[in-house]
Amino acid sequence: MSGLFGSRGFTNKTRPSAFLRSILQNGVGRPVKQLKRITLKFCETSQHSLYARKFVEEHLIDFASRHPSVVIYALPETEAFPQVCAEYLNGREEICELNKRDCDDILKILETFADRSGVEIVRIRKDFHTEIPSLQGEWHPFLNFRSYNIVNKLDWTPKLTNAWDPVGKPWEKCYRKHELHKLENRPVLTYEEKAEKPLGKWGPKLKPRY
Repeated sequence: MSGLFGSRGFTNKTRPSAFLRSILQNGVGRPVKQLKRITLKFCETSQHSLYARKFVEEHLIDFASRHPSVVIYALPETEAFPQVCAEYLNGREEICELNKRDCDDILKILETFADRSGVEIVRIRKDFHTEIPSLQGEWHPFLNFRSYNIVNKLDWTPKLTNAWDPVGKPWEKCYRKHELHKLENRPVLTYEEKAEKPLGKWGPKLKPRY
């Protein structure tokens, strides 16, 4: 890209990037191969398409038997440049030139296309992402134990506790400063009210089960 101050290359901010994602419901029940069609174009007489013709004659049937869900087209054209076009279920197409590629290289290219999901290969920003981020931040098992020391071993001995005992204010650090009054003004129920109304004073009434 050229500009007022000369040519400029890609940087971390201008290079294409995306969040980590996967194909929707791929693997639920059984994995679905995302590659749907492969089109091989080559010339019948040119030297550039020598290995492409050899691959079609000797290795294409074996590749098709390993991937029965992929539709394969071999299109010989006069003076055509050897190339392969891969089409995926998400609508994306990828084209790779096969000039100066031997049969092993062509097979590796097709196997790579068959194993991919069809999502464009770009720089991954981070390993986790959510469309609805939480205001309290990312949750982890030690969120409420700020004084936890990872060097110490965990105590797995069972302990008997009362579920109705107050637990203090474990979420105090998750609130903003102007919202701390909500913790102080929380309604406190007695043991009798908790036993009669386990869902709270303003919660729905549970019908008895017989």
